[in-house]
Amino acid sequence: MTNTQAPAVKMGVREYLESLVSLIRSPASFFESANDETGSRRAFIFLMISGLFYCSVSMTYFFENSLVMGVVMMANAVFMPALGACFSFCIMRMMTPSMASYSSIFNVYAYSSGAVMVISWIPGLAVVMEPVRAILVGVGLYKTGKLGGFQSFVTVVLTAVLLLLFFWTVAPLVVAVRDF
Repeated sequence: MTNTQAPAVKMGVREYLESLVSLIRSPASFFESANDETGSRRAFIFLMISGLFYCSVSMTYFFENSLVMGVVMMANAVFMPALGACFSFCIMRMMTPSMASYSSIFNVYAYSSGAVMVISWIPGLAVVMEPVRAILVGVGLYKTGKLGGFQSFVTVVLTAVLLLLFFWTVAPLVVAVRDF
C-alpha cells in the first residue's frame, strides 16, 4: 500500500524561525505558500511555540512566576485564534460561498497570532501589535480565503466586533460564577 498523502513538514526550531522571518518579511508570499499546507498541524505547532515563549517571558517578568496565570495565558494564546477563525469562517460563509476550509482560516489566525506574540510581550507593544495582527489576518484571508480586499477587511472588522460582543456577553456570567 502506498502513501498518497504528502509527508508532513516538521516544525522544529529552525523551521519555526524560518517561518517567522518569512511571515514578517513578506506576509503575502508566506500565506500563498502556506495555502498549500494540508491540515493545521504545522500552524498549531507554530502557535504553541510562540505561545510558550510569550507565556514564559510574561510570566517571568510580569506575573511573578504564577503558574496559574501562565496556564490561563497559554489557554488564551490557543483559544483566541481558534475562536477568531471560527467567527471569520462563519462570516465568510455568509458573505460569499467561499470554499476556504476552517483549517486554512485557522492557519491564517495561528500564524498571524504566533508572529505577533513574539513581540507583544514587551510592555506597551501589545496595543500596537493588535492592528498588526489584524493586518496579517486580512492579508492571509485575502491570499488563502479567496476573498477580495474589501471582503477581507469587512471579515476582520466583523470578527473583532463579534469577539467584543462575545466577551461582553460572557463577562457577567464569569463574575456571577466567581462570586458564587
